[in-house]
Amino acid sequence: MPRTRIHALVVLIILACLAAAPAPAQSSRVVMAHIFTVPADPPGGNIDAVLPAFENWLATSFGGYTRLGAGDGAWKNKKGQVETQGNIVFLITTGRDVSKDIAARLTRDFGEREPYVLVFPAGLFVK
Repeated sequence: MPRTRIHALVVLIILACLAAAPAPAQSSRVVMAHIFTVPADPPGGNIDAVLPAFENWLATSFGGYTRLGAGDGAWKNKKGQVETQGNIVFLITTGRDVSKDIAARLTRDFGEREPYVLVFPAGLFVK
């Protein structure tokens, strides 16, 4: 399934869940959802060598993660040629926007030139 379809499907599912959620009580907090991709075949590296440490960082830094599965992405490079890349899609939720932290880690660990990190409020959760 193309990357854009996966992203659209994930966003639609999350939005549908949020719309069905009951109204929050007085004591609640906003949760930020982060959806991002990790290259399945990072340049100059073996995914099996880098992914466990990255997943450990996610769990340690943000309390956990959800690996949504494999996908594919495509974009036009500066020469106008279409490039494609297999990827792994992740979801984490936190109490604040940590997209810059994730993007920096994707650049450092996986050599991503333009990390894809989608962040949005996931609604309110009752404590």
